Amino acid sequence: MQLTFQRQVLLGISFSILLVLVVGYVSYNAILLQQENTGWVDHTREVMRVSTSVKNRLLTAEANVRGFAITGNRAFEANYLQASNDIWKDVETLQKLVKDNKIQSERVDSLSDLLESRVELMNRQYEILKTDKYSIDTIQRIVLEGKEISSRIEFSFRRIENLEEGLLAEREQVASTSSARAKQYIVIGSSVFFLVILLLYYFIRKTYLAQRAGERAMQLANHKLEQLGVEDQEKNWILNAAMEVSSAVRGEPTLTQLSERLLSKLAEVTESQVSAMYLVTRSGDMLERSAVHGVSAPDAAPSFIPFGEGILGQFAADGGNVKRLDVAAGYLQVRTATGNSAPGLVLMKNITFDGSTAGVIEVGYLKDPGAKVVKLLDMISDNVAVAIMAARARETANELLEKTQLQAEELESQQEELRVTNEELTRQTSLLQVSEEELRVQQEELKQINTELEEKAFMLEEQKSTIEEARDQIQIKADELERSGRFKSEFLANMSHELRTPLNSILILSRILGENKGSRLNEEEERYASVIYNSGNDLLTLINDILDLAKVEAGKIELIHENISTESILTEVRSTFQKIAENKGLVLQVEKTASCPATLFTDHTRLLQILRNLISNAVKFTSAPGKVSLLISQEDGQLHFEVADTGIGIPLDKQASIFEAFQQADGSTSRKYGGTGLGLSISRELAGLFNGSISLKSVPGEGSVFTLKIPYLTEADEQTAVAAVETVAETVKPQPQESKRLVSENGKSRRLLLIEDDDVFAADMAAKAQASGFAVQIASNGRQALDMVGTFNPTAIILDMHLPDMPGEAVLKELKGDPRTRLIPVHTVSSGDYFNDDMLKNGAIGFMQKPVDERSAQQIFTALKLEGKDLDQQRILLVEDDAYQSQYLGDFLVSNNIFVLYAYSAAEALSILETERVDGIILDVRLADMNGLDLLDKIKENPQWNELPVVVNTAEDLTQADLGRVMKYAHPVVIKTKKSNERLLDEVKLFLKKIQPKTQEPETPKESFSNAVVNASQLFTGKKLLLADDDMRNIFALSAVLEDAGFSIEIATNGKEAIYKLEDNPDIELILMDVMMPEMDGIEATRRIRQVPRWANIPIIAVTAKAMQGDREQCLEAGANDYISKPVDVDKLLSLIKVWLQAA
Repeated sequence: MQLTFQRQVLLGISFSILLVLVVGYVSYNAILLQQENTGWVDHTREVMRVSTSVKNRLLTAEANVRGFAITGNRAFEANYLQASNDIWKDVETLQKLVKDNKIQSERVDSLSDLLESRVELMNRQYEILKTDKYSIDTIQRIVLEGKEISSRIEFSFRRIENLEEGLLAEREQVASTSSARAKQYIVIGSSVFFLVILLLYYFIRKTYLAQRAGERAMQLANHKLEQLGVEDQEKNWILNAAMEVSSAVRGEPTLTQLSERLLSKLAEVTESQVSAMYLVTRSGDMLERSAVHGVSAPDAAPSFIPFGEGILGQFAADGGNVKRLDVAAGYLQVRTATGNSAPGLVLMKNITFDGSTAGVIEVGYLKDPGAKVVKLLDMISDNVAVAIMAARARETANELLEKTQLQAEELESQQEELRVTNEELTRQTSLLQVSEEELRVQQEELKQINTELEEKAFMLEEQKSTIEEARDQIQIKADELERSGRFKSEFLANMSHELRTPLNSILILSRILGENKGSRLNEEEERYASVIYNSGNDLLTLINDILDLAKVEAGKIELIHENISTESILTEVRSTFQKIAENKGLVLQVEKTASCPATLFTDHTRLLQILRNLISNAVKFTSAPGKVSLLISQEDGQLHFEVADTGIGIPLDKQASIFEAFQQADGSTSRKYGGTGLGLSISRELAGLFNGSISLKSVPGEGSVFTLKIPYLTEADEQTAVAAVETVAETVKPQPQESKRLVSENGKSRRLLLIEDDDVFAADMAAKAQASGFAVQIASNGRQALDMVGTFNPTAIILDMHLPDMPGEAVLKELKGDPRTRLIPVHTVSSGDYFNDDMLKNGAIGFMQKPVDERSAQQIFTALKLEGKDLDQQRILLVEDDAYQSQYLGDFLVSNNIFVLYAYSAAEALSILETERVDGIILDVRLADMNGLDLLDKIKENPQWNELPVVVNTAEDLTQADLGRVMKYAHPVVIKTKKSNERLLDEVKLFLKKIQPKTQEPETPKESFSNAVVNASQLFTGKKLLLADDDMRNIFALSAVLEDAGFSIEIATNGKEAIYKLEDNPDIELILMDVMMPEMDGIEATRRIRQVPRWANIPIIAVTAKAMQGDREQCLEAGANDYISKPVDVDKLLSLIKVWLQAA
């Protein structure tokens, strides 16, 4: 806000007054403080003076006593009494002075007591001396005692005086400081006040001068406004006059009419007395008079003026704009009724069009009309020139019209000439027909030539046929090669069932063992079964990779495009690899460019599979400190996914081979990085399905850049590319209108829906089910059964596969496709051998062939009871720090009838465990306040919670150490993927079944699966064995067997660590050495161990997964005592150990 001059002055004066008050107040306080400090200095000096007075009076009293003792003169008595009385007056004064100082007050009181003792002793001495009856010993004792008291009094005086001297120095310093500060305040305040006065004067003067300058500027602006007003009036006059002149020359006048109107209007608006107008002739070298105004005799103005002749002719020739001419004597006279007068001023104006002179206007005035008339002539000149040219054009058009009429008459005569010409053309047509006959003869000759050419073409065709046969032979060979490759790929793809069958048996049996329904296994054995199950899953992953590659090559994989956000891809990559990168000390950077679209239309699963393969390789081959990045961009209609790392790089000679199956840059036994070598092969093949490619740029030691390029598609592109699919209408048999047959009440907790069209079989099964504790309802066809599911709400279903209205497979698919019924267990029955694998894949829990006896029926009911157990009462604690992921997973579990308790931190999870009943835990490794594995350890350390089953659900690849911590509790690890929720649900259902009460004891006793361990236990007890292996699963399995046999185990995860363990544990008696390990392989480690004399006799048994010819010789050559290949035969291993321990 701009302050006025008056406000500025008031503000400056107010600030000055305020400053004076502040300086006065500060100075006044400083002076008061100085006076106070000075008073304390005087007080200290007074204390010291009174103290000295007390001391002097005591010396006076002692001197009088000594004088009386020596002389016996009574004159000393009066002096002594006076001095002793004055002592107490001074002591009282001293006590008053030091009462503000507690220490001094206590010291003065102590001095007073000493003085009292001294005076009393002098009084005794004085009284004894007056009696003249005293002994020298008595006097000496009194004198010595007085001397001691005097010494103590002297010490008290010194203490009091020393303290006061210190206080005096301190208070003098404070007084000096306060005095100097007071002077500084006064000087500074005065200086500031003076400076404020100067600033106030400067601002007042500056404001005054600014106001004066503003007034002058305002006066100048007003003058300019007046000038602008005059100019505006002049412009308005010019514009109005120009409009009137333009109106006068409008229409279609002739040149003469135009000139007369123009001169008349100029005389009216400019008050001219005389005027004339000349136009340039068509020849362009002369001016012709077109009109005059106010001239007494028209002949006074010449009719023609050549260019360059006279003033007007010269002006037109020069092409000037406006010319002012003062009239000389004898010029054309202006005649009125009362007299004649010569004009005082003549103006000449050149009328130009496109730079050429079209005419000249000459206007005469008796007096100067001013500059506005000149401006008016300038303004109207263009309009007048256009009007002149328009009038001249009209004259030219009229002349051309006359010429056109003359030409029309000439055309009539030319038509007669054309008729004669047509007759001549008819004659020439007859001549052309003769020429056509000659051309026909020439065509016959051309046909003969074509026949010859066809014969030559036939010969060429035979040669072409020979070439085609050769080409077909080549194509056959190529097809055979392609077919053989396709047969290989199809063989691998079709082997899916054959490969999975034995593996699924392992997984199923190990899972059954893990459930331990009959309590046949102890806790340790349950953990073994869990390790078997997890290892089988890892093997299944490897087989899936091989089959993925084979299916791509065999053309059995199709892409399923969908709209996905680019940000979701970045989020999934970041959540999967962020923790892994942090654990390795790497920086993970995931981003997209501005050109990248927000939504992609692509196959989400396959695209992420490629990106995971590329990024996992980048993380694997990059060491700390390093960086791995993913950049998504769009260029030239293609999406670019660039994965860059700062890792070890790939040599140029191996860059092509790494994309081949089972190929790696380092395939030696000492290779530091694990893996099968399938990731890049699968990624390349999948990129081909996208019609894309993967390129590589790499420099050894600097890093690598893999770039996935795929076409950028939209949903509209996909719809255009997909051919129309015919819709086949499905015919459904009419449903029989049959009412529901209620067999028993549905009030029981177990409700069985029996879907069966055979009334006899239905009644028999219903009776058996009712006896087994089920409430039963019967549906005789599929559609009726689907309607009854919603009303009856069954907990189990028995489904006949042959129904009258629809196949049993269709009913099963509808039940399993509806989220409300997909959890209901369905057992299938049929009169024929109807069973196939698709039943189980579609969700059936089993199949039974009719007829069904009592034992088979009970097996069905037992399976349905187990699978249909009500899970609503089971409570799962979900520990997940990501609120979105927690809600998503929780909703999935709730949709499957599982009650979920949510915890977003370790503290919240522990609080829920203390206050709520929990039947199982799903735990994420990454939490905000505590590592998830530390929370797992804390849970298992608590006796109340250590039996709770825990499933570790994480997006990270666990390290070997972390995996070991998890496996210690024998619970599964589920890696977060797009389809991981299904496996997680399976794991939750598994341990929920395991926590059911055990209702029956096992029928058969537990068996020993390792007789070798039992037989050799005495030999192995107390022996220490070193197990060197980089695979935690192998370590876990072997250590479990060996510890059970009695060994004490030391574990090393590579060759270097094995050597360190030997140095730290000299009592190791045998080494199990895996050949393929990172950092240092088993063969190199064996060589180094044998180079140390004290380890030369330790038995070493080599273990490897390569059961190839020459492995045994290579291991033995390095120094191993024996050799065993994976999978390890436990009995054979224990036998080898027993042999070599006995030999050692």
